[in-house]
Amino acid sequence: MPAELSRTHRLECEGFATEFRALLELVLPDTTTAVVRLREDEMETNPDGEDCRRTWNAVRDRLERVPERDRNGATAWRVSTTTDPGREALFELVALTDGIAGAHFVWQLECRDEGTAVLEAIPHHSDARIDATLLGAEIQPGDIAGLRGHDACLVPTGCQFEWVAEDRQWRIEGGSLCIETLDGRKATCYGLTNLEQATITDDGTVLALVWEPGELPDDAVGKLLSWIMDKLYTPPPALPCETAERATAVKTHLQELVVAYDGREI
Repeated sequence: MPAELSRTHRLECEGFATEFRALLELVLPDTTTAVVRLREDEMETNPDGEDCRRTWNAVRDRLERVPERDRNGATAWRVSTTTDPGREALFELVALTDGIAGAHFVWQLECRDEGTAVLEAIPHHSDARIDATLLGAEIQPGDIAGLRGHDACLVPTGCQFEWVAEDRQWRIEGGSLCIETLDGRKATCYGLTNLEQATITDDGTVLALVWEPGELPDDAVGKLLSWIMDKLYTPPPALPCETAERATAVKTHLQELVVAYDGREI
């Protein structure tokens, strides 16, 4: 049985399909095969099920059925990542994840170097993770790495900072700031790529934060969404770090993440 993926980094991105393809292009030279699990019933789903059927008919003869790897109602198919036809078939399937049915049709994808897992993705969760230790010098464990030409980056999956302040547990893990009550009953996380500013205040121990929730359409739907976000999206305006040393380290980390994501200064 193949070993499970050792997840060192996850993909942070606003979309998924094009950013994930860029990640695949980075990873594939260090792999030999991919296993794609497909939910074939999604080919009957609107609005883009027909696109799934058309693509699947075009690439199916380049994939090999591996029924022992089926999972959660999805059929498993193996494709070589060392040949041009195999990689092209894989990229055509990944392009489907830009659609509603397509993101569920391509239910899960794994890339392996022989029996060793290198990458795993669940498109309908916009989730992709890699083991950077298997990628030579491309990405070092613990580093934040941008994907050139995309608003996307790879962030370490572990917890980078954790502390208690103002009767709450604060944690920076992956691409998120998480705030949890001390009894563990309530936790909320906010994506750090939405940060616009992080400024150390006068006493040096607190970061003042400005957040951008994202662009909304300038119409009735946009106004409704804006109202909902005002009620539900309440990221903290300040990050109490307790010490100046931690505040400086956290700000440096946040700046590194946002620069890798889209080149912004905060």
